[in-house]
Amino acid sequence: MSSWLLPANTKFYDVFAAFEQKEIFWPMNAKMSTGDTIYVYLTAPFKQVGFRCEVLGTGYGFERIRDQVSPFVKGDVASAPSQKSFMKLGSTKKVILDADGALSLGKLRENGLNGMLQGARKLENNLVLFAYIKDAMNDLRTSCR
Repeated sequence: MSSWLLPANTKFYDVFAAFEQKEIFWPMNAKMSTGDTIYVYLTAPFKQVGFRCEVLGTGYGFERIRDQVSPFVKGDVASAPSQKSFMKLGSTKKVILDADGALSLGKLRENGLNGMLQGARKLENNLVLFAYIKDAMNDLRTSCR
């Protein structure tokens, strides 16, 4: 099983409402597998890791899950990535928002994050960052589902 850092653009998707659900569907941008761990990085204005999730299943077509995804898309659902495969996520931890917190962009950069986070990153390819995120998640006050 692998761990991933995955960006979420809050301008186009109501991430917070979606993660209130027991399970959500998310576009796959890499070769995630059932059992993988996903750390969801919230883009501006939040700029921090906001959730840790587990992949519950993969290979869902958009037409099959349209009704579950539609309530969270900001704007026209027709602009959603209909050609992509989706994965089912279960939210396991929600991080309290803190602009200067341990999982903020600045702290992630200080601990191994290089460049802009524009796509999925397999954390096993950056062991310094992976260890930092795991330790920070264990130390932070978080709410569990």
